[in-house]
Amino acid sequence: MPPSADSWLTHLGVPSAFHTGLMVRRAPRFHTLLHLAIILASITAAVAAMVEWSRYVAASAQDAAKAAHAILYDSDIGAESLGLILTVLFAAGWLCGAITWRRGSESARNGWAADLMHEPAKHKAITDWLWRQVIRRYTKAAVRADDFLARLGGGIVRDLRFAALGMLVLTAALGVALPARISYATNVAIADYPVLPLARSAVRPVASVAAVISGCPRLPKDGNTLVYRLRFADGAEANLGAWNPLAGSRLAALEAVAAQLPASAIRVRFANPIGSAPLSAECLTAFGRKEGADGIDRLLRLLAVSDAEKKGLTGLR
Repeated sequence: MPPSADSWLTHLGVPSAFHTGLMVRRAPRFHTLLHLAIILASITAAVAAMVEWSRYVAASAQDAAKAAHAILYDSDIGAESLGLILTVLFAAGWLCGAITWRRGSESARNGWAADLMHEPAKHKAITDWLWRQVIRRYTKAAVRADDFLARLGGGIVRDLRFAALGMLVLTAALGVALPARISYATNVAIADYPVLPLARSAVRPVASVAAVISGCPRLPKDGNTLVYRLRFADGAEANLGAWNPLAGSRLAALEAVAAQLPASAIRVRFANPIGSAPLSAECLTAFGRKEGADGIDRLLRLLAVSDAEKKGLTGLR
């Protein structure tokens, strides 16, 4: 071991009586490869869980829309997806740690000693703090180096288990506060349901719409963006311009909804903080041409584009 090993262990709070017993140990064969495999397996499991969750939410939204004979639908994986990723990561770490530690072998203790004496290249302050915390919490009663490593390894495995359970609770909490949702629209109502039964659902009649925020800007990041946002009296909003048509075209579905809007609904032109023009000739042309020869005219009527606004749309058609 390099001359700094003793001072490094002291820096982490390892009792000096255990230094020699740790420094004479050597990392088991393929130790680094095993670490990389654990990290790769954890990331793979988290990505797979996220992909499957996204597919499940999207499929649930489409199935619900079909059952309700809707014309538009949308889905949102929600903030609980973050909790899901963290739960899978910690659960994978706990499982791998438990399997490794339950071998109870000299190789497992050698592995913990190698990890302890390896000074990190990145995020050193965070890693040092974490090591000091687990050393302080789990090794006070240790009487020799083997006992120290046993307590350290067992404590870290328990921490990973509690972290996985904590992330599961966090996922449930996010499922209540910012849940994954499925939404669909018929021509007379907008329905919004949580994917998991952790939050309330809502069905709002189109006849209760208080305002329609519309536009067709070209945004720096999103490009041509159709905005047709319904704002209800309770403050809820639904941007149908970004929803998927169940059958037929999006414009035809929006026209069916628009035909049911109350005469009292206020028309508001879309605006955003970055200052993009609320109507763009390029955006109107891109969406309108998909609907056939009269698509642009239909889109202009849907968005209630005034004659004055049309004069400012250079290059339309």
